[in-house]
Amino acid sequence: MGGEEKEEKEQQQAEETATREEHAASAEGAGGDGEEKTAEELLEIGGAFLQEGKYEEAIKIYEEILKKRPRPTLPTLAKACNDCGVAYASLGQYELAIKFFNAAADLREYLIDDGISVFQNLARVYSLLGDEQKAERSRKIAEKLQKEFIRRNQEIQQMFSQF
Repeated sequence: MGGEEKEEKEQQQAEETATREEHAASAEGAGGDGEEKTAEELLEIGGAFLQEGKYEEAIKIYEEILKKRPRPTLPTLAKACNDCGVAYASLGQYELAIKFFNAAADLREYLIDDGISVFQNLARVYSLLGDEQKAERSRKIAEKLQKEFIRRNQEIQQMFSQF
């Protein structure tokens, strides 16, 4: 490895470490205000980790949300469970992913998409595990939820178009 490549790699590692420390500081409520982050703020931080492909860090944040007292709102819990499942699935830890997707499925009425993504995620994981029967069942539930979601949105649009 040449000197420039080595220097470039070290700089990239330093930037990744700084980003990780910044997210960790945000999660701990550091940054001068000394206040503990809300579950909703932690959810945003976890989402950033997830998007960056930092699945272990995201999982730590989501688990912190689930342990939080007083309990976070149900929509926050539902999203944290789904996103934690995505992080575990991305790491190939499918059984843990299924556990979190099932928890999110139990709270699906609190998700923006009524749980469509949860069942799509379950279908992907079951497919990866070779359980096509469960994968197909999850796909059918996702399709049914999506049709109902579209129908309700159309009704709402019609209702508001009358004003």
